[in-house]
Amino acid sequence: MGRRPALALLLPAAAALFAGGCVSGSDIERLQRQVAGVEKKVDALAAQASSREEVQKLNDNLAKQSTALLRSNAEIGTRFEDLLREMQTLAGKLEDANRRLREVSQQLAEQQARAGAGAAGAAPAAGAVAASAGAGKGSSPSDLFAQATADYQRGQFDLARQGFQEYVDTYQKSEVADDAAYWVGECFAAQKKPREAITSWERLFKLFPESDKAPAAHLKKGLAHLDLGEKAQAIVELQFVVHEYPRSDEAKSARQRLRTLGADAR
Repeated sequence: MGRRPALALLLPAAAALFAGGCVSGSDIERLQRQVAGVEKKVDALAAQASSREEVQKLNDNLAKQSTALLRSNAEIGTRFEDLLREMQTLAGKLEDANRRLREVSQQLAEQQARAGAGAAGAAPAAGAVAASAGAGKGSSPSDLFAQATADYQRGQFDLARQGFQEYVDTYQKSEVADDAAYWVGECFAAQKKPREAITSWERLFKLFPESDKAPAAHLKKGLAHLDLGEKAQAIVELQFVVHEYPRSDEAKSARQRLRTLGADAR
């Protein structure tokens, strides 16, 4: 409604005043005030209509941006999970390669020690006796670990888990027994068995409380709780990683996941 239609409504009233033939100055002023009042109302109505349109436009834009943001967050979360799994797999392979290299070096050193002891007519070292005893059972500790690792890399997770578990049961005093215990849980996780994986990692914490695999195991335990829909337990586990291992790579991953869950990264 513009000003001209509003004024048109007042013209009959003005015409009536003039037709009466007795138009005073006060009548004209009153008419002018009425016109001014109508114009103000028209302007106010126009402003309100414009404001409603602007608010509607803002709401529409906000809805579109919210939808785009939610979709983007979902895609980022998925990519992050995939990248995390790839990084953990690569890290595991690198650790295994380094471990096998150390074990091969140790075996060479033991063989050299046995050779030297035999040449001198002396008894073999205690370490060499232990290694020979282990090999006499069918395979050496390093062979057993290497075979389990190879089975895991080929996707034969049942065989790999059995091999790692046998290593833990047979060579619990070994420097890498805790690593084998960790990979038992990873085998279950690879088979989409989060409950069994959690139980395996809890056994790792019990048997090897000082293990350097604890940060990774606690992180993976938290993710397994998420897979089971146990959000509260997952948050507790992820917060534990941040609190106990604040400078670790696992803590960085835990903080990122806590943010996606809307939880405090304490």
